Amino acid sequence: MGDNLMSLQIELDRVPIRVPCIWEEGISYGTPNRTFRDHGITDKQIVIVIEKDYTRLEKLLARFTRAPKVLRRPLDRLNSALWDLIDGNRTLLQIIQIMEECYEEEIIPARQRCSASISKFIELNLVELK
Repeated sequence: MGDNLMSLQIELDRVPIRVPCIWEEGISYGTPNRTFRDHGITDKQIVIVIEKDYTRLEKLLARFTRAPKVLRRPLDRLNSALWDLIDGNRTLLQIIQIMEECYEEEIIPARQRCSASISKFIELNLVELK
């Protein structure tokens, strides 16, 4: 998860919402758990697909170098679970509590790690707060 110390300080009562974007489920992490399912965690890798927006010069260089037109950004296990939990209904506090329940010491300190990851999602225009 994002461990950037410069992350936003997000209030615990704010609700993160995914903005419309292309994403898909990838491989299964193979740790089926009823607690995960009860909270809506798929235990599958999430892959964010970002279309590249080239300038004229970049388009020319991309064509010449055969650069891909999309960027596929696979999330790790914890960020994939976080993505599943960002459904527009849960507050940051509820998400943190679920992550602590499901991942215990692996996510500690949960508040900082979840806030840092959500801040990165906001920076990438993948999530907004309401």
